[in-house]
Amino acid sequence: MRWQVLPTPAATGQAAAEAFAQAAREAVATRAAFHAALSGGSTPRWMYRALRELPNVPWEQVHIYFSDERSVGPQSPESNYRLAHDELLTHVPIPEAQVHRMEGERRPLEDAARAYAALLPARLDVVLLGMGDDGHTASLFPGTQALTATDRVAANWVPQLNTARLTLTFPEINAARARWLLVTGAGKAEVLRAVQLGEEEYPVARVQDPVWFLDAAAAAKLRD
Repeated sequence: MRWQVLPTPAATGQAAAEAFAQAAREAVATRAAFHAALSGGSTPRWMYRALRELPNVPWEQVHIYFSDERSVGPQSPESNYRLAHDELLTHVPIPEAQVHRMEGERRPLEDAARAYAALLPARLDVVLLGMGDDGHTASLFPGTQALTATDRVAANWVPQLNTARLTLTFPEINAARARWLLVTGAGKAEVLRAVQLGEEEYPVARVQDPVWFLDAAAAAKLRD
């Protein structure tokens, strides 16, 4: 595992924001554009707040996608898009046409998955991911069908939440140039320890060669 451990969630978000800005500059210099998928949940909020304050981010060449979305519209407080919109995207000069949200309100959700797969770039530069206490990442939950999906995007029924979600699949995530896992909180420490020891029952263990941005509480049970 490759990881950075910071003392607090805010410091972890700051480190991830600085890495994002650097990756964007390098991608624009090399390929004239930066294609990144953002994640949902509470942890990225710290990153988004730090990122909007950073100078020299080439926002006009940045294209934003999402690693997963709940089956709600963009105005819902549960929407991953709304979190990114409110905390980051309205604060930076990114062209509106370069923000590509998943249509969580579309039915059937399988149509939304196919439509999103069609607008993805040939290869994402960075996929930002989180991790739940159960070891899920994106909306790839333990025991769900999308764990073995081969399309780029899947509509995934999650029985433990009694809902469906849109998610990038493991083939799409692992095809990206980089995968970053932003994980904070003591509730994640046991799963991180298991992943470090090579236990593969957790979905997050299927993310290939990620960089982990951790706070001290999440990293407390890792071996040096």
